[in-house]
Amino acid sequence: MRNIVVFVHSFSVEFADLIINGIFKYYKDRKDSRVYFVQTFNPHNDEADFDYQYWASYEYLKSQTIDEVILVSNTYSYYMSSEEIRETAEPYFSKKFISIGFELDPQRSYYVVSGCEDSYQEVVSHLKNVHGCSKIGFVSANKLKNQEALSRYEAFKKALKNNGLEFHPEWVTDGDFTDNGIKETLAETYKTKEDVPFEAIICANDVMGIAVLNYMTSIGIKIPEELKIFGLDNTYHSILCTPNMATIDQDIEGIGFKAAEFGMKLLDNDKDMPRHLITPMKVVYRHSCGCKDTVEQKKREVFNGVFNRYKEFNQLKNLFDLIQGTSTIHDFAQSFTSVVKYSGFKTMDVYVLPEPKIFDKMDDINLNYEDKFVRPLLKIDTENDIAEYYEESEGFYTADTLFPKDKFAETPGSFIFQPLFMNKFHYGYLICKVTYTDFTLNSLLLKIITSLVIQAYAYTKTVSENKYLETLNQQLEEKTKELDISAKTDELTGLLNRRGFMEYGQRLVNFSSEMKSNGLVFFADLDGLKKINDNYGHEYGDKAIKAEADILRHSFRKMDVIGRLSGDEFGIVASGLDISKLENIREKVDQLNEKYSKKYQLPFKLSISLGATQYNMENKDLSVLLKTADKNLYEQKEIHHARQAKEALGKYFL
Repeated sequence: MRNIVVFVHSFSVEFADLIINGIFKYYKDRKDSRVYFVQTFNPHNDEADFDYQYWASYEYLKSQTIDEVILVSNTYSYYMSSEEIRETAEPYFSKKFISIGFELDPQRSYYVVSGCEDSYQEVVSHLKNVHGCSKIGFVSANKLKNQEALSRYEAFKKALKNNGLEFHPEWVTDGDFTDNGIKETLAETYKTKEDVPFEAIICANDVMGIAVLNYMTSIGIKIPEELKIFGLDNTYHSILCTPNMATIDQDIEGIGFKAAEFGMKLLDNDKDMPRHLITPMKVVYRHSCGCKDTVEQKKREVFNGVFNRYKEFNQLKNLFDLIQGTSTIHDFAQSFTSVVKYSGFKTMDVYVLPEPKIFDKMDDINLNYEDKFVRPLLKIDTENDIAEYYEESEGFYTADTLFPKDKFAETPGSFIFQPLFMNKFHYGYLICKVTYTDFTLNSLLLKIITSLVIQAYAYTKTVSENKYLETLNQQLEEKTKELDISAKTDELTGLLNRRGFMEYGQRLVNFSSEMKSNGLVFFADLDGLKKINDNYGHEYGDKAIKAEADILRHSFRKMDVIGRLSGDEFGIVASGLDISKLENIREKVDQLNEKYSKKYQLPFKLSISLGATQYNMENKDLSVLLKTADKNLYEQKEIHHARQAKEALGKYFL
């Protein structure tokens, strides 16, 4: 089984998304390889608060288990110089190494590039012979000073020369493959349409081409009548802009596919293999150069993609709804078969460090051999109906392997590798098997799931260490001596008494706030206890109180804190619940009251009233929250009594 890593700066860029989709398609049906897709962003990124955390993957994947690395170099070129990218890749040159975009090391790496000379030759010839253009400008990406940008610049100059046209260096606008500053740079030289000396302009990519089109249109130039424009990449930008942009299709997805195929040949036999692979480009003629648009089918595909986004957003909504009730790692493991319905991840393996490490965004995320000791925490395999949580497990060093082979098995497929972070705390990493080729959506789904996993793990770990929220029936008695819980337990019901509830309830509220999770505080009281005592005696009053305690235990989760505050009053702290769930809980409690009344053949019907309030980081004083919940309970009773009075009055007049 071969293990291949694909490094890309970010999944959420059209170019990168197309490249990795091509690689994904190549490996889709292979049974002899596993490929790990990894977005790293860049370290020491002062512009984003948490993107730097993805760089931890770069450290873990130095593992001996990896056979080959494919680095999509041109996705990093906006953020790093060619030399910085080469230095970054240095630790991986000991493996088979392929750079997509430009060459990094002539002796220790291979590279895949798109050949643009023939396409630029065709474009310049077309502009000259078909549209009569002899004056042609250029928008370069020379600010980056990398091989890809310079090769397009040189190919443009060569095409002019081959067509007998003069090169004007003053007609070159330098950019960086983005639209940053293009409009401002053009405005400095071409303030009015009369200042534009050329009849056509070729841009080193579509994004800069769109910026040129927008600026030239803004100063009154008619496209294509007065100026022809060409881009390069054939991205959605060129297809959807008005007018549609003539461009050069380098078949980005095809580059990814061919790079993966090239890499597999290297692994099979690297003897007599060339150091590079050049993929061809194809010119696409559209409105912006004065030609007919021939991409109606392509546009339909784009709009279908936009339409599908609504389905994807609905997936996210369903996933958010599903995870609200998940609290511990065990709960998560059991519910993940439902999560996969919305996420499309077939397997997920989670590995954690013995203790989390703290990294600020300007820190170097350097992990030595000893730092990279992890143990399995969670294994989900929906294809084989496996959902296992390992409270204790044998660890290993990731420098040797990324997973224990007996648990992971030699399963082929495409995976996403992602580090686990919560705020500045680094916990380990996860590996997910993917089925969807939309890596932008995959990234967002994993962000949600990662946050859930860490919160569940941190919560489970805290509960385990403090031993006070396992179960509030059996274990409170078993650990009475150890935790001095006897003074905090209600003798009649076995629930926490007021003292215990205020202590443990406040702990749960504080912990939830630290995890940036909200929750609910409930105030409940048994309806008609005085009437029960007066009519049936205190023995039945005690039975009613004990029954309500059991009803509350069955209505809430094991990790929720429940206490008896006084004779007929109870309190509950439930983390992770939203106020929108309140009516569902009331219905459940009502159903259990009816069930228990019949089960114990009570001469009266059990009933309990519930008031609730939401807690969050700003509102977390349990005493205040109980008063607010009590006020809500009183308001609910007023509504209930008013309704009863109205019904009675109606019967009287009837």
